[in-house]
Order: sequence, then structure tokens, then C-alpha cells
Amino acid sequence: MGNREELVIHVDHNNPVLVVTDGYHISRPLELVYHHLNTYYFRVECGMDDGQLLIAAIIAAFFTMMGLVTHLVIYPIIAMLPVIYTMVQYYVRKKDFLNLRPM
Repeated sequence: MGNREELVIHVDHNNPVLVVTDGYHISRPLELVYHHLNTYYFRVECGMDDGQLLIAAIIAAFFTMMGLVTHLVIYPIIAMLPVIYTMVQYYVRKKDFLNLRPM
């Protein structure tokens, strides 16, 4: 939601295919079909937003603190689940991490 930069792409043929990449992830291709519009607006979305990352950090911190206080092994294991979820989103589900959506 924060960074909104305009990028103008001039296309000289119909039905171009757009993809977005960050160097590691590549979004699914989006084919444009011209109708009577001269301008299309898109939003690049990430598979994890800031809220999900913040909640994962809070959950991990809470269960880590519970493990330190109670000395039970199950709490540090539970604290690793948000980290594992984040890594699966980033490394395994590469095609779904970046999305190009029409506005």
C-alpha cells in the first residue's frame, strides 16, 4: 500500500503478456486484451503482507518467551511454525508470491 510508482510501458502489438519479477520470483503471466482502453492500471501484490509478517513475529516471540519461562520444549517448536510458514511462502510457492492484478 505504501510505495506507488507509475511505470509506463508502450506496446505496439495486441495481446502482450506481462510478468513481474523481483529477481527470484516470477509472477504468473497476464495477457492483456485491448478493447477501447488506452491505459491499464495494475497492482503488484506480494504473497505475504506486512500484517501477516507482524502477526507471525508476535506469535513467534510469544511462544519463545513461553518456552523460556516454562522450560517446555513444545513452545520453541510452536514458535518456529510462523518461520516455517514464511519460508514455504517465499521459497516453495514462488509462482504465487508475486501477483499482477488489474485495478
